[in-house]
Amino acid sequence: MRALLARSSLRHLGGHPWLTALSLLGIAMGVAVVVSIDLASGSALRAFEQSTDVVAGRATHQITGGTSGLPEGVYTALKLRPDAPDAAPVVQGFVQVEGGNQRTLTLLGLDPFAEAPFRDFSTGGAVGDVGALLTRPGTVVMGAKTARSLGVKAGDTLPVTVTGLRRELRVSALLTPSQETTERALESLLIADISTAQEVLGLEGRLTRVDLRLKGGEAQAAALKASLPPGAELVQTSGRAGTVEQMTRAFRTNLTALSLLALVVGMFLIYNTMTFSVVQRRGMLGRLRAVGVTRGELFAVVLGEALLLGIVGTAAGLLLGILMASGLVGLITRTIN
Repeated sequence: MRALLARSSLRHLGGHPWLTALSLLGIAMGVAVVVSIDLASGSALRAFEQSTDVVAGRATHQITGGTSGLPEGVYTALKLRPDAPDAAPVVQGFVQVEGGNQRTLTLLGLDPFAEAPFRDFSTGGAVGDVGALLTRPGTVVMGAKTARSLGVKAGDTLPVTVTGLRRELRVSALLTPSQETTERALESLLIADISTAQEVLGLEGRLTRVDLRLKGGEAQAAALKASLPPGAELVQTSGRAGTVEQMTRAFRTNLTALSLLALVVGMFLIYNTMTFSVVQRRGMLGRLRAVGVTRGELFAVVLGEALLLGIVGTAAGLLLGILMASGLVGLITRTIN
C-alpha cells in the first residue's frame, strides 16, 4: 500500500509541473539568498579585515591627531629623540573613481624608506615602474586585481574625485602578490608617496598618523606619551580588530535579517503550495480513506512530498547561492569600504 501511495504522490507532482516548480522555486530562492549573503558578507568582511591589517601593518602603537591629523613636526621630533623607536608616517584618505560604478578606493601615502619594519608589498612581482613613486608627482601603484576590475593598465591615468575636486593619478605599476591573502588585502587600495597623498587629499604639511613599533613595552609607551604635544594621542593597534567588528556588526546583522526574511517568505510560499496541493486532492484523499488508508499513511505521503521537494530545492538553492555570492561580494565590499 505504501508503494502505491508513493507512486500516486509522484504522479500527482509530475501531473502538476507548475505547482511543483513553484514549490521548488520558493525553496531554492530562500536557500540561495541566505547562502549567498552569508558567503558574500563573510568574504567581504574577511577582505576588509585583511585590508585593515595591511594598512596598519606590524605596528604596535600609533600616534593619531583626530580628524585634523598631525603636523609633520611630530614625526620629525620623534625621529630626533635619542631613544627613537621604529616609526613610519602615514597619510590615509579616500578617493572616488570617476565614471563607471564610481568605486571608492583607499589612498595610502607611505614613506618607502621607513616602511621596512611595518609593511611589505614586495611579495610576488610588479608590472611597471615602481620607482616612479619617488620621481614623478601624482603617481600611484595598485593591485593587479583591482586594476583589472577598473580596466586600468600600468601607465594609464586614473581620474578620481576627492571632496568634489577632480584629480588625475598615474598608475605607474601593478602589484601581483604571490599570496592570495595579500592580493585580497590590496583590493581597493592605492599606494602613493607621502607628498603625493598629501597633495591629492589636501593635507599638505600634515599626517594622518605615525605608526610605531615600541620594543620597550609599556614603560617606553608611557615616556613617549608624556612627551607628545597637545592634540596628539598614543593608542595601541591591538584595539583595531574590535573597532572593525563594532563598525561592521550592524551591517552584517542587517544583511542576515534580510536573508532570513527571504527564507521566511519562501517558507510561506512552500506552506501555501503544499496546502493547495492537499486541498486539490481532497476528493482522492477521501476515497483513499474510504478504502482503508489510515490518516497516518496519508500524513506520511504529504510529508514525503515536502521532504522530496525540500531536498531538490535545497540542492538547487545551494548551487544558486554560490553563483549569486560571486556577484554580491563585489557590491558588499564596495559598501563596506
